[in-house]
Amino acid sequence: MLNREVLSASEVVYDGCQEQPIDLDISLPDYCPDIQRILKCQVLPSISSRSVSGDRLEVEGTCTVRVYYLDAGGTSVHCYETESSYLAAVTLKQPVEQPRIYTMTRVEYVNCRPTSPRRLDIHGAFSVCARVCGRADLEIVASAEDENMEQQTKEFSCNLCSGFSQQPFTVEDTLELSPGKLPAETILRTDVCAVLKTAEPMQGQVMAAGEVRLHILYTGGEENTEPESMEYAMPFTQLLDCEGVTEESTCRVQLAVAGIEIQIHADYTGESSAFETHVHLLSSVTNFQPKSMSALSDVYSRTYELNIARKQKTLESLTGIISDTCSHRFSVQCDSGLTKILDLWNDPCTVTATVDNGQLQFSGKLGICVMALNQENAPFYFERTTEFTCSKPIETQFDTRCSAEGTVLNLSYRLTGGEIELKAEILLTAEVYELQTYKFITDIEEDTARPKEKDTAALCIYFADTGEKLWDIACRYCTSVNAIRDENGLAGDTVETRGMLLIPM
Repeated sequence: MLNREVLSASEVVYDGCQEQPIDLDISLPDYCPDIQRILKCQVLPSISSRSVSGDRLEVEGTCTVRVYYLDAGGTSVHCYETESSYLAAVTLKQPVEQPRIYTMTRVEYVNCRPTSPRRLDIHGAFSVCARVCGRADLEIVASAEDENMEQQTKEFSCNLCSGFSQQPFTVEDTLELSPGKLPAETILRTDVCAVLKTAEPMQGQVMAAGEVRLHILYTGGEENTEPESMEYAMPFTQLLDCEGVTEESTCRVQLAVAGIEIQIHADYTGESSAFETHVHLLSSVTNFQPKSMSALSDVYSRTYELNIARKQKTLESLTGIISDTCSHRFSVQCDSGLTKILDLWNDPCTVTATVDNGQLQFSGKLGICVMALNQENAPFYFERTTEFTCSKPIETQFDTRCSAEGTVLNLSYRLTGGEIELKAEILLTAEVYELQTYKFITDIEEDTARPKEKDTAALCIYFADTGEKLWDIACRYCTSVNAIRDENGLAGDTVETRGMLLIPM
């Protein structure tokens, strides 16, 4: 009679990227002025849904292309924006039950050229990257009910994924212009990110609280005026459902911006004084539950030879979710006679994390985008890339795998001559998993055709070396560890001093 337990672990069934092409031939609408010079073409892919059906992964979303350009006068910045939907489909190596789907987008390249003052030719590509994990249950032997079997068990504890859910929700508000700001006529550019501050597990739910940070660059109604910018923070609290969550759970909540809708709102005087804003977010909740188990690590029979089936399994156990704010200072040289910055933003930063010598090491790359005025008061654009590192102490006992991400919370600058001194506040978050590899016993059968040969003597004499395991000696003589301990007055599992042992048969 074998007592079995089911070990619920995870298996990666897909980890890769699929490239999505961008091929556009655009004629500007009548309300857009002619193009004199293109400043920047920006590609902004987003994900609105992701699902697995059988062995097919589907990721849907939209791709926004923005073109910032100067009109015929060469002094006013304009923006043309177009949006299209996409579907990325991937065939997985096997059907997946209860999948966990983690996705992100990455811009590969974009080329934009005007073929005439009113036509644009745009070619580029972005990648949809996904990691799909499925449930891989393993039935292991915890113990055997047989008085002739000697058993050795191993206790282990881990923090395994026990639930995953996705849920969309919307954060909305009417955002007023600050006093003294020009009324808004056209929105040139928006930046939005969702920042999670707390995630409190409850029974079957997680209470998530945070804020949506929004940057809006807009033009006023007056001619030859420079663009204006506004910064907003939209707080939110949201109950997120996730099966299996308890107060003892560790929950990883990730938020992605799926879309944004902004309408310029006029007050009772007819002046455009506010922005009606709807930010659509897609949440992912991963529930990790602590689990302690006992598994049979070795067994032998005193009467028959055994056929033992084993299977090796590596468990990813969450050891911690670590967040830290990194302050990165750097400077950017500008050779174009920069006199004023109109707008400053960053591309999504790429972050990796590793554990080395008791330190969690973050490293990342950040792209900085600058729209400015030169000495002739003409707008121009340039971008630079900077690298950053950050470390935190961490204690681990096994090999590790880290999954990291970074969000720029604030980007500030000071202009000194032809140099820009910048400071980026970056929120870094890493999931650290310990990789524990075990060889589990999955089945045991007695081979009754091969009985053990037993010595007819009541006792045998054995000369043991220091540190030798009593289990190995008992297995060799088809006796029990407790019998050897009792006969020789031993307490531990190993031989403490070299010498003679009496082995009861």
